[in-house]
Amino acid sequence: KLLKDFEDMLLPYRFFRVHNSHLINLDYIKKYIRGEGGQVVMQNEDVVDVSRRKKEEFLKMLSA
Repeated sequence: KLLKDFEDMLLPYRFFRVHNSHLINLDYIKKYIRGEGGQVVMQNEDVVDVSRRKKEEFLKMLSA
């Protein structure tokens, strides 16, 4: 399956595709580091880049 298939399946469970190759669970974000696109630090200390194209939509999802 493609990542898009998983993105569609997991959308109701607060998952968001922050980058072309990253799908994250919004409930497990530890902090957001601002920048051009920015980065997300997950609870397990993984750092995931947020694409510039997805940044605005991502920030709206965080505040919802």
